[in-house]
Amino acid sequence: MLPDYTETKKLFGRFFLTYARRKARAISPLGDVQTRYLHEGRGMKVVRTDQSETNRQTEQLTSGMEMKFVEIPDLTLDKSIAKYDEMIIDMVRKQTGFALEKLSEDIPATQTVDARGKKLNAEIVLELFETIQLEFHPDGRPHELHVVGSLFTPERMKAVDEEFQNNPDLQKRWEDLMVKKREEWRVREANRKLVG
Repeated sequence: MLPDYTETKKLFGRFFLTYARRKARAISPLGDVQTRYLHEGRGMKVVRTDQSETNRQTEQLTSGMEMKFVEIPDLTLDKSIAKYDEMIIDMVRKQTGFALEKLSEDIPATQTVDARGKKLNAEIVLELFETIQLEFHPDGRPHELHVVGSLFTPERMKAVDEEFQNNPDLQKRWEDLMVKKREEWRVREANRKLVG
């Protein structure tokens, strides 16, 4: 009978779980998005400022890893990590696809912007920011936004930034929009119902 190294198995289990979480967050296009944990219940309800609602039940996504007995004698830590990496990539692909699909279904038409086949430009960015609800840090800076999609390439983002820098009219419109969005945020915060 082979010995059972219970504590060692627990240690490796914690290591691989931590590794999987960190790697998934690092490679996911949604990895920088703020995370909310549901500690109880089987769903969640989102109520938007326009009073539209979305009710979602939790759904389970799974990903597996297969290992054959003949692979075990030559299994090194590097090979184990490579197996985990395959599983992590599969899970990130499923999570990203699921999240983008549900976002596309749930976002009301009043909160969408149609680029009409154009490349990203300053006008589209202004329209986008006009449409969304912004949150601000206490010092007045807007919270960071995370964008995903073929419209938001690094080259286009740089071109839009240059477009704003080289056009005083666009800069003024941007500053006016941020003042408006900051005031909307201040009003929302002042009217927020506190639990207690």
